[in-house]
Amino acid sequence: MKKLFIIPFIFTSCLTSNKIYYSENNKKCIHNLETMMTWLQQDYRNGDIPRYVADNYMLVLQNTRCSLYKKEKIKNKECTK
Repeated sequence: MKKLFIIPFIFTSCLTSNKIYYSENNKKCIHNLETMMTWLQQDYRNGDIPRYVADNYMLVLQNTRCSLYKKEKIKNKECTK
C-alpha cells in the first residue's frame, strides 16, 4: 500500500518541475540576466566554479544582455564598442 502513495507523488513532482516560465518583456529579461551575472560573480568569488567557466558564462550573459539593450534601444556604456 505504501508503494502506491510514493509512485504518484514521484510522478506528479516530476511533471511540475519541468515547467519553464519566460517573459516576452525584454526589460524583465535584462533584469534576469543581471541577476544571473551577480550569482555567477558570487559563485566565482566563493570558489564554487573555476575562472575559465565563469568567464565563458559571463561572456554569454553580457552578449545576450547587450543584444536586448540594443533591441530596446537602451544605451549602456558596457555595450558600446
